[in-house]
Parts: sequence; structure tokens; C-alpha cells
Amino acid sequence: MAWRVARSLLTLRDQINAKFPNRNKASDGFIGDANHDATSDHTPWYGGIVTAGDFTHHPAVGFDIDRFTDELQASRDNRIKYVIANSLIMDTRPQFNPWQWVRYTGSNPHTSHVHISVVASGLCDDPRPWNIPMLGGASTPPPSRPPTLPRFPLPPNHYFGLITGPNESHGGAPVSMGGIPDEQYYVRLIQERLQRLGFAPNVPGWADGIFEQPTKDAVAAWQRAHRPNSTSRWGEVWGDDWADLIRP
Repeated sequence: MAWRVARSLLTLRDQINAKFPNRNKASDGFIGDANHDATSDHTPWYGGIVTAGDFTHHPAVGFDIDRFTDELQASRDNRIKYVIANSLIMDTRPQFNPWQWVRYTGSNPHTSHVHISVVASGLCDDPRPWNIPMLGGASTPPPSRPPTLPRFPLPPNHYFGLITGPNESHGGAPVSMGGIPDEQYYVRLIQERLQRLGFAPNVPGWADGIFEQPTKDAVAAWQRAHRPNSTSRWGEVWGDDWADLIRP
């Protein structure tokens, strides 16, 4: 079976190699060996894409995975699914105490390397540099909020919906993956408004700029309460929904 590595992980590898050109790569790897079953992110389970990478601990040259994982945690990068190192795991998904380190009980304690899995969505191929201080903090900051709320930014017959939806559905994908400029900003604007109106959990990190099932559910709840006669499909933000939801 043909396979390839998620582009976000290749970007991360290139950043690490550029900063630490003489580092040990003995435990580096993407595709899994016989010890990895078919459910592992080290297999090309996501449409032929491997969504996990391992990078060797080599503090003698400066690549210390303790510092590296702390900076990954602080980055709150929405491409991260989970990170494992030194018998600890940090999973970003809501059902796993998101962004908190807990004890990892797998057979491999990951003391010789750090494991990072990226999300199974178009974000896994987002090639922007990772904002990690020990690697130079090279990512582009998110766009600043304009002084006035924007008009509906999508072309005709397009809408804000699941990032895993068809081409007409805009859920926070980068331009390189078919998104529009500042798409995550617009999704975050929807999420923040739903939070302020009480239709979404008012917790840090919920408004992450990615339109997934929790956002769809919150949009549908708002529509049922405020736009029962909307011609839009439940859980999708079309132009008429935008005019009512995103208003001055």
C-alpha cells in the first residue's frame, strides 16, 4: 500500500533538523514496525497518510524532549492530537482531559524519543511552521480581528460546516488545503459568538477555529432556538445564518 507522512510532521522534522543538525536520529521514525497494530497512528490508516512521528531525545545537542513537550503544550497548536514522552501523555481531545499530562501506561515508556500524533483532518497537512521557541518560534501569528465584523466571506453555494465535509464546506482548513484566507478566524468568530450566546461551552480552547461535531451541534442548537424557519441545513452556517448570528 502506498503511504506518505502528514505534511505538518515533515515541517516539524525539518525545523528540528535545521535547529539541531547534529542530533541523534536513532529513534526517529514515522511508519510503524511489526509492533504497531492497524489502529496505530504510525500506520497509514488515514487515507494512506501516517499521522505520527517520533523524534530522538538528545539533550547533549539541545534537543531535550522535556523542554520540547512543554513547549508543544504551551503552543496549543490545533494540529496536535496527542504527545507521549517519559511515561506521560498529553491528549488534546475533549474526552481525555485535554492539554493535561497524565500517566502513560503503554508498553513503551517513550524515554528515548518523543511521539507526536496529529489530528485526522485536513489540518494534518497544514505545512505552516510550528511555533516552538526552541525551534525559533517560526509560525505566523493568527490574523488580528478587524475593527468591524465582516460580511459573509464565502462564495455562492458555500457555507461554514464540518472541516471533513465537501469542498463547499469551510471548517478552518488552510489555503493550501482549499480554504479561504483567514478561514480559521471566521470559524473562531462563529464559535466565540455561540459561546457568548450560551449555546457552546464557555471553556478555554473550545473556540479553536476548527469546525468539528461540537461546533455543528452548537450551531444547530442556536438555529432551533432563533431560526426555526431557516432554509439552511441544521448545523451549517450559510449567509442568512451569518447575518443573524454575526451581527454588530
